[in-house]
Amino acid sequence: MATKLNVTSHQKRLESLRDEATERLEQLTKDYDALAEVGTDVGSGDDEGGSESDGTFVERDRIRAQIAEDRKLLEEIEVALGRAESDDWKTCTSCGGPIGADRIEALPTTTLCVTCKASRTTW
Repeated sequence: MATKLNVTSHQKRLESLRDEATERLEQLTKDYDALAEVGTDVGSGDDEGGSESDGTFVERDRIRAQIAEDRKLLEEIEVALGRAESDDWKTCTSCGGPIGADRIEALPTTTLCVTCKASRTTW
């Protein structure tokens, strides 16, 4: 069943996603800072590869990766919110065709229709 999607509900969903990502980013930053206080950073040990006795470096790497992902998501959300201000918010940026309400519901920051996304996927 096709989803009825309007710009107002789309914007509200994007704003909600932005709020969630911002809160998560703030918490991850606090978590990273707390771990940085209890251990040394990767590469700061005596040997070339860093201190293997520091068990927090794996967790810090995971947090850094998640912070990068959330920052990228926030950028994508801001672009999507900007697109939602125009009449082209449901238009594929590659082919100019419709993206489709179900795809926008599933991936609110998408800029590509299914066909264009599939053609860009590399194996």
